[in-house]
Amino acid sequence: CILLVDTYNTLKSGILNAVKCFDDVLKPMGCRPKGIRIDSGDIAYLSKKIRKILDEAGYPDCTIIASNSLDEYIIRDLLIEGAKVDRFCVGERLITSASDPIFGGVYKLTALEENGEFVPKVNFSDNVGKVTLPCNKKIYRLFDSDSGKAIADVVSLYDEELDKCQSLEIFDPDHTWKRKTVENFIARELFVKVFDKGELVYESPSVENIRSYCEEQVESIWDEVQRFENPHTYYVDLSEKLWQIRDGLFKEFTEYKR
Repeated sequence: CILLVDTYNTLKSGILNAVKCFDDVLKPMGCRPKGIRIDSGDIAYLSKKIRKILDEAGYPDCTIIASNSLDEYIIRDLLIEGAKVDRFCVGERLITSASDPIFGGVYKLTALEENGEFVPKVNFSDNVGKVTLPCNKKIYRLFDSDSGKAIADVVSLYDEELDKCQSLEIFDPDHTWKRKTVENFIARELFVKVFDKGELVYESPSVENIRSYCEEQVESIWDEVQRFENPHTYYVDLSEKLWQIRDGLFKEFTEYKR
């Protein structure tokens, strides 16, 4: 039994009636309440008052659940304020982005097969975000061998083997003077084949395995990248070969326009 206690007056009505329900209904049945839920008002303040009322009524095991348009910033502030909340219900701001609720995606041609060879193609636009990457590609994630933390992702040509490199120079594809030589790293290819010639060749993991994998991947990201305010940029770079091909196509297009 979990009761919502803020429909009318949280402290003078809701939580008192919840305790009465626990005493008069659940106790005689030999049951314990699972929790109460707060969905409005000053959650930090109310949770502290409610915790005291529940403990004094003999329900220290009754959890306090908070909801109401929660996101990572609100939850962080509640924890800093010492809110007595055991569980946070995140709904609308988990499935919908409050800042940019529309994600646009479209397939773009990146290569044409001619006489058994792939000829790179690129989509040009005045909007830099719409300029595509040519060629067949794959993605590597570089991990520091000592700490296990992710350094950067590198988009490469499909036949490049970055996992065999002893050292690798990575650079920002838009600001090419920003360069870094990476050594003592592990390159892990991110693409996993799901279908091959129309046949399913992938075994779907369990929900538990998906959760564990997500936790491991988050753990591999530096804390400086994960922080909410002024996070460090996590770089997604291009391999030198891929960048050269794209740059060559840029130059061809510029000459054509002249």
